[in-house]
Amino acid sequence: MPIASKVAFVADSTLGLCPEEALKQGIHVVPQQVIWGNRTLRDQLDITDEEVLDLLRRGERLSTSQVALEDLRSTYETLLQTHERVLSVHVSGHLSGTVATAMAVAREFGERVKVLDSWSLNGGLLLVLEEARRLLIRGVAWEHLEEAVAPYRERVRGYVLPETLIYLHRSGRISGLQRFMGGLLSILPVLEVKGGRVLAGPRVRGFKEGLRRLVELFRRDFPDGGLVYLAHAGNPEGARTLGEALRAEGVEVLGTLRAGAAVSVHAGPGTVALFAGPRG
Repeated sequence: MPIASKVAFVADSTLGLCPEEALKQGIHVVPQQVIWGNRTLRDQLDITDEEVLDLLRRGERLSTSQVALEDLRSTYETLLQTHERVLSVHVSGHLSGTVATAMAVAREFGERVKVLDSWSLNGGLLLVLEEARRLLIRGVAWEHLEEAVAPYRERVRGYVLPETLIYLHRSGRISGLQRFMGGLLSILPVLEVKGGRVLAGPRVRGFKEGLRRLVELFRRDFPDGGLVYLAHAGNPEGARTLGEALRAEGVEVLGTLRAGAAVSVHAGPGTVALFAGPRG
């Protein structure tokens, strides 16, 4: 029996799939935490994506935090009752403490639990997890999995387009002056996710131009094509427009995900994102 059939796959909720949807793909989701005032809520369990977006639109201040240690431990314990091993793939360690916590918990289970830093989030995380699963199916040894995944992970990219500067300002990503000037000129930043970090990309005049620029950035980094997931924070029309532009150029879009609490809190409702990786 191939090793992949004996492995349970775990991801945190920045994956962009609700637990039920993820489980259909053989992925067990552990929740990040959403902080609202003095309340700590488990992402997609105690609070839905729609509720997060509604609170943000109402002007509520939210933040997010890493997966709780207890949730990771109980998930690993439960899965190891029916599987020989667990592969736990998470949001970039530069963006969250989840990877570090998962590695600390994994040590309690020896070689049976392996933790991978995706160097991304959302669709990028999903692409890295899917590549790891393909490698296991092809026969890559468990102890060599991380080094086998590394070349693919290094090429995964994300391109994030906020609909407004309001939430980047609230989260401290831009100054008040930048927000004021950007609002006057309808200038929006494209954020690029690569190497595990979120970097400032090109500036665009308006959301429609921004969507076109996402396609251009994808073509720049993947001239021979690649695997694509889209994501949005309450903006299905924006994601649909982006998907149509990509398909018009012959790009296969694997699916559309929820942006999730982490992206929504920092970039805001209306955000659209494209995550891409090379074909395996």
